[in-house]
Amino acid sequence: MNSSSQNAIRKPFIDHVHELRRRLLICVFFVVVGSGIGYALNNTLARLIQQPLHEKLYFTSPTGGFNFIFVICLSFGVVVALPCIIYQILAFARPLLPQANRANMFLYPLCSVFLAGLGVLFAYFISLPAALHFLTTIGGGANIQSLITTDSYFRFALAYLIGFAVLFQLPLLMIIINRVTPLQPRKLMKSQRYVILGSFIIAAILTPTPDPFNQTIMAGPIIVLYEFSILLVWSINIKRRKPVKQQPNSLSPKPAPTQATNHSAALKPKPPKPRLVYDVIPPRAPRQRPSSARLNTQLLKQRPIMPPRPRTNGLQGPNNLIDIVRA
Repeated sequence: MNSSSQNAIRKPFIDHVHELRRRLLICVFFVVVGSGIGYALNNTLARLIQQPLHEKLYFTSPTGGFNFIFVICLSFGVVVALPCIIYQILAFARPLLPQANRANMFLYPLCSVFLAGLGVLFAYFISLPAALHFLTTIGGGANIQSLITTDSYFRFALAYLIGFAVLFQLPLLMIIINRVTPLQPRKLMKSQRYVILGSFIIAAILTPTPDPFNQTIMAGPIIVLYEFSILLVWSINIKRRKPVKQQPNSLSPKPAPTQATNHSAALKPKPPKPRLVYDVIPPRAPRQRPSSARLNTQLLKQRPIMPPRPRTNGLQGPNNLIDIVRA
């Protein structure tokens, strides 16, 4: 644990509250400045928002025009201050992160902002004009003319832009999941049918209208982004499995041998010399221990056979009384 994290832990709670308030004030300041710039460009911003519709907008209340310009300026201020807001959030949480994750702390938010910008551009130039054209001309055969108010149009366009900005975060989300738990592209390819079904469900939730045309326009990019995410995961896994070969640098000078290395080389035991063929003594075969029955048979064969002794009544020798009487 480094010194910065130790200082962050040793701070009292009131210091963290003061730091959070200071960072919130900085974010509010940048939002106000961006809103002021947006108010100076309100006519240009209103034309840009109205351009995908190609029709005039109306308001039905005395404060409708003011509310429309105020919301446009405030939204522009939030977009301008978004990098500052992300930086302040990460700077406040930086002491809690380990040292290994601090290098990628600002990389993921930058990628997230880039993907969100791509989603907004796709929605503004492709998806939103097609959806508006379909919705405004669907009742043209019945002599029905649209009268779109500023509030309803701005809510519709804002929901579309934010929805595509969120959907375009799918590749970054897959990369983060693959870093925590490695994913298998083969299994991801097998689950495409569930992704297609889920993309249409998400499109039905995010789109303001329940028509299938808008759902198809929003679900199509989700499926394409999912395929692109599988390709990214596959390339990252291949790079992770490839071993890194360290090539020696020929220009770097070799270190001179010191006395310590020479002493350690002298103390190092030498490897034994290989023995010749005639030096190798074959192992002696193990002697088999005879069994008890076999041992008794061998002993009987080696013992000489003695003639049987004659039976007597217990009197032997020349002093036997029976022999004397017979004589």
